[in-house]
Amino acid sequence: MSFLKHLIPLKAKASIMLDKPSFFEGEPVTGKVNVDCDEYVQSTGVRIEARVYEHYAEMEWVVENNQRVPKMMNKTNTQFSNDVSIFGLSDFGQGPTRSFPFSVGIPPFRPSHSGGSIEYSVKGVVAVKGRPDITATTQIAFSPPVGYATVAPPMQYAGYGPSGANMPPGSTTPGYPQYGPQPTQPMPKVRCEYCQTMMDQNVTVCPNCGAHR
Repeated sequence: MSFLKHLIPLKAKASIMLDKPSFFEGEPVTGKVNVDCDEYVQSTGVRIEARVYEHYAEMEWVVENNQRVPKMMNKTNTQFSNDVSIFGLSDFGQGPTRSFPFSVGIPPFRPSHSGGSIEYSVKGVVAVKGRPDITATTQIAFSPPVGYATVAPPMQYAGYGPSGANMPPGSTTPGYPQYGPQPTQPMPKVRCEYCQTMMDQNVTVCPNCGAHR
């Protein structure tokens, strides 16, 4: 009978409430583990289990119908694991919800496999003496830290090749137009009808003889 008792679920439940819907990469994940019980429970401690998993697909040779064939297999690797104790020995019973604040650091990760994805999670565990543990798990959403700058690749302009062919007038760097002051084109010249002096086309009075055009 004592053996069967180890298999009987407790009349208790746990839940995790995060302090905010998402966290910046590098900042601690904070929240509370809430515990509700409808029977007497002897706990040996409350802890948080932080995990980072990478999910990916990988080709493997498997045997099907007595033949070895390639097949894409879904796999999961544990990239990070950290257990943090947030409370020691305690007795639980019927009554109001008990909350246990926690703070745990989880480093950022990037997929190491093509097409892989990263999953961040925390699990609240109320360890119970001689009975199944009371647990609750939730996933964590992370965003880049404040001030994080994304470096964009240089812009390539259509028609401007690396050799400098078809570059716009005044451009000094192959592939990129010049954004500084552009050189001005010389004004067309005309000859004065009276003294034959060359002058700008838009001039109305000859600078040499003073004749009007």
